[in-house]
Amino acid sequence: MTPLGYVIMQPEMRLDRPVKAYERWLERIPWVYSAAVLGEQSPAPDDDRHHIATLCNYRSLMPLAHDARKPMFELKAADGALGSTQKYVQTCYKEFRGLAENVLQRAADR
Repeated sequence: MTPLGYVIMQPEMRLDRPVKAYERWLERIPWVYSAAVLGEQSPAPDDDRHHIATLCNYRSLMPLAHDARKPMFELKAADGALGSTQKYVQTCYKEFRGLAENVLQRAADR
């Protein structure tokens, strides 16, 4: 079994970039993944070939999805996804679709 790559869950964003404390961890992920998971030598600092996707913080979507018993990206106003929450529903859909497409492509390339 060969891993396809890694997915990053972004806990908090400020001005469309990760907060400083989390950014330090993001910089370590390619090296740790290459060395510890794949047993490769250290990658270059900007080597992100194993990065599949970054998923953002979807705020209140997860508890709403649990209550509605449906995926976060299918939530409607009737499920409690009101106002600006619909923006997160759309973002969630785009990001999970991109994740699925990247996983399928990587699996097909193997």
